[in-house]
Amino acid sequence: MSTEFLNSIHSQVNRHEFVAKLLRQPTFCAHCRKFIFGIGKQGYRCRDCSTVVHKHCHQDVVWKCPRNEADDAAETENRGTTENQFNMPHRLAPHFYKRPTFCDHCGSLLYGLKHQGLQCSGCKLNFHHRCQQNVANNCCAGAA
Repeated sequence: MSTEFLNSIHSQVNRHEFVAKLLRQPTFCAHCRKFIFGIGKQGYRCRDCSTVVHKHCHQDVVWKCPRNEADDAAETENRGTTENQFNMPHRLAPHFYKRPTFCDHCGSLLYGLKHQGLQCSGCKLNFHHRCQQNVANNCCAGAA
């Protein structure tokens, strides 16, 4: 890796490579579900999966970056099934939203007039079609 790339990464948490990001539109934090606002680079964005969180929330992110999970397969296998109980995929289906709704992954507004995004039938989280491949398998609908 180049030193320029390494210098651009501000923090690594659960295989996420967070970089400070200037957000030009209202954005929700994927961790605490509150708006990210302020002057300058208010949020952190994962370089690989594009999830966006507050600077003060990024250390609390508990889900692993889904784009880097392949690197982690052997490590998870050695630890047993403790983590696998939280490895529940979302059941996503196209959804029509009657009011402005934000993506629970990247925090941006879901645009369009019909089928603006996808909603999980279990936990009711909402995502852009473009974010679908980056969403972590952390559906809590089956958790008891």
